[in-house]
Amino acid sequence: MILKLENLKYQEDAVKSVVKIFEGTEKNTFDNSCKEGIRSNINTLSLDEVESNIKNILLENGISEEVANLSNDKDICVEMETGTGKTLVYVKTIYELFKHHGFTKFIILVPSVAIRQNIIGTFKSFNTQLESIYGFKPNAFEYDSKKLQKVTQFIEDQHPQVMIMTLASFNSEDKILNQAQREDLFNNVPFIDAIGQCNPIIIMDEPQEGMDTDNSIKQIAKLNPLYKIRYSATHKVMKNLLYRLTPYDSYKEGLVKKIEVLTVTEKNDEATLKIELSEIQFGKGDPKVKLKAWHLNKSTNKIDFKVTGWLNQNDNLGDKTNNPSYLNYTISNINKSLKTGLTTVTFSNGTEILEKQISGGLANIWALQIEWLIHRHFTKSQKLESKGIKCLSLIFIDRVSNYMGENPIIKNLFVEKYKAIYSEYNQGKVPSSEHIQSIQGYYFAQKASGEFADNEGGVKEQSKIYELILKGKEELLTLSNPVQFVFSHSALGVGWDNPNVFNIATLNNSYSEIKKRQEIGRGLRICVNQEGQRIYDALDVDDNERINQLTVIPNETYETFVTQYQEEIKSVYGTTNAGAGMTHTHKGDAMDAVKFKRNSSAEMDKAFREYWTALAKKTEYTIAFDEENLITSASEFISKITIPDFVIEASSHLIHSITEEGRTDTFGGTDKVKQKSYFTPLDLIEELSENTGLSYTTLFSIVTRLTNLNEMVKNPPRFIHEASTIIRNVELDKMIRGLDYNLTGESYPFDFDDFVKNMPATRFVETPNKGVFDKMIIDSDVERNFSLGADAAAEVVCFLKLPSWYKISTPIGNYEPDFGLVMKRKNLKNGNEKEFYFVIETKGTNDINDKSALTESEIYKIRCAMKHFEKLGLEVHYKAPVKEFTYFKTEADKIINTIM
Repeated sequence: MILKLENLKYQEDAVKSVVKIFEGTEKNTFDNSCKEGIRSNINTLSLDEVESNIKNILLENGISEEVANLSNDKDICVEMETGTGKTLVYVKTIYELFKHHGFTKFIILVPSVAIRQNIIGTFKSFNTQLESIYGFKPNAFEYDSKKLQKVTQFIEDQHPQVMIMTLASFNSEDKILNQAQREDLFNNVPFIDAIGQCNPIIIMDEPQEGMDTDNSIKQIAKLNPLYKIRYSATHKVMKNLLYRLTPYDSYKEGLVKKIEVLTVTEKNDEATLKIELSEIQFGKGDPKVKLKAWHLNKSTNKIDFKVTGWLNQNDNLGDKTNNPSYLNYTISNINKSLKTGLTTVTFSNGTEILEKQISGGLANIWALQIEWLIHRHFTKSQKLESKGIKCLSLIFIDRVSNYMGENPIIKNLFVEKYKAIYSEYNQGKVPSSEHIQSIQGYYFAQKASGEFADNEGGVKEQSKIYELILKGKEELLTLSNPVQFVFSHSALGVGWDNPNVFNIATLNNSYSEIKKRQEIGRGLRICVNQEGQRIYDALDVDDNERINQLTVIPNETYETFVTQYQEEIKSVYGTTNAGAGMTHTHKGDAMDAVKFKRNSSAEMDKAFREYWTALAKKTEYTIAFDEENLITSASEFISKITIPDFVIEASSHLIHSITEEGRTDTFGGTDKVKQKSYFTPLDLIEELSENTGLSYTTLFSIVTRLTNLNEMVKNPPRFIHEASTIIRNVELDKMIRGLDYNLTGESYPFDFDDFVKNMPATRFVETPNKGVFDKMIIDSDVERNFSLGADAAAEVVCFLKLPSWYKISTPIGNYEPDFGLVMKRKNLKNGNEKEFYFVIETKGTNDINDKSALTESEIYKIRCAMKHFEKLGLEVHYKAPVKEFTYFKTEADKIINTIM
């Protein structure tokens, strides 16, 4: 199924509102938006001109300046009710901003892995349709600290780039993007600073979820956004509100489902529903217990579900919690069973609570909620299937163990109720166990150990479950897919939704802190049929004929559901009428003003000026590339890959003795069983494209020539890794072979005066002897040690850390070499001294083929630089990579000896 793109007026209005902010700005082009290899977003409008545009937009959208909260801050708010497609709105906004204004750099900032995966799914679902409309497809990718080449592409590329990332990717100084002491920096600056030079437009999805803390504001500011555009239904920070679609408007216009709240309660059993046995103490004196119950704070009138202090026999729970609901609950007995070893707490009214079990009343409530959910599901399914619409029901639980644990009470209740109710709607038939299992789906956070977690922290360790449910959204919508009931953790509801969720039950054993708008939002979207087409109801449709109706079934702790929902609406809009009808602790080194002073030696000044005359010559490159040659070479090398068999091995050792001297045993033999892997050719092409950047067409030509696809089947991930490495190496080799540099006739100016920089002591080293300046700026320990070695060497005339504005252009961005150095040597035959010029690139290795110490881009840029310096003639000798000064001196001696 392919979800169909719609032209909905309210969505178009939201898109246009943002695009019009920049009306009148100079359109971004290659010529006006590129500087030093970085493609940026530029806005030529003044703040006053932007404000004028915003006022015109507000007038069109009927929003007063007071409600909009006009501000000169570069923050824009777009408010859309949950379920109305805000993700698709800002995706289309990206296309329109490039189309109208040429903006190319966008960051989508999300609060969680779930929302990030949902956005990636949205791009994949609508890429083809949007490309047919706009004629291009942006490079949308999720940030991965292990794939910094994608960040480099984001910074340098002319094509629209969309980087999707969580705040956790850069919200502390130790994150990779913030690190300044790395060998793989972009142009010798932290990646966060390089990204900042792009002036990206930052799209903030649900910014109220932690994006406005002091630390978050500080970290986001490093990205130097052109503008921040906030999208949410529940803004906490409101600035320059351009567009607003309220719950009432979306509800009234039929843009979301209607809401039915089906409350399940038991009367005269309220307290039992709210008591759990938390802890027991046996030993000296009488036994004691701690109970989890509702506590009433009389000063704030707020109720919290929390653990009491130690309670004894005859203690009254109402007194201990300040909650009059419990006044009839006096502890009459605390007993530990000899048979089961379990503790029971008995109250004066006859209620009993057993250790390790939830109070009986709650299980009964869950049973009723599930029963009504299944009834609603069957009633709706039979009506919807005839229209080609699949009905999904969502069940929130607040303890994963209640579904996945040793005593999965919720799962057991579901099976029991489903069996009974199924017969009522299916002519008395009894469903098989296989059928009942097949209709259930779930997504919970899962840790790397395989354990399921009760909070979102587990998602950061393992997102496979999330990826499965999100990437399979369209699959879940098909009638042929058996899954009809999806179980999820209540704390993980944000970020996943499906247009065909028609029923939501919330099975909690305590008060839920989740906002009601957030929870019901999981099922508000208008449904779709088997063609992916949204199906709307007429505005005057009879309730009995309505298709888009969401039934919410809260438990007893949700008896104030509607009141709380209306209070949320009131806190945002000022009236209930707007609602729907229903670390690293490192803080950085101290910064001081450091003065860098030119060496006053006349001999050094003369040598350096002559050296600079040779070094400063600029070049430009041309490149010729033979794709057929690349295809042939890559396929030949990949066809030589051999992969060990994927096996499970069993071996036997009979141990005779284990002593301090060692172990004696007899080997009994071994068995190996080959395992099969399942992988499709399309997966191979897609994975190779992801890892190499080559087009599907080129990779298809390579793969069709392979003679060893049987090797791939043995271990697909390993094969792809090795093949990707081969392709990248072939690409590198072919591009280098076709690369040529030519002198432009221009030169960098001799511009070296004393200067002052604010920097910590760790960022420079004293070079009073041979330094062109008395101090040298360094970015690593390798550079520090090289500087100290050069400053102490008798044969060195002068050296310096080359300025950041000295750049060599390469096909993958500008390259900045590290050091320039002049060395002198006396000719033993005639006694004359001669000076020799060097440029040095310092790295953590002396071997250019050491891929554990060098990235592919570093190797590529070094090899490009070799060709650049060849064009300068024999005057300047380039040595890279260099780890120690002693190694450089040995290599320099070899060069000098061949010349002299």
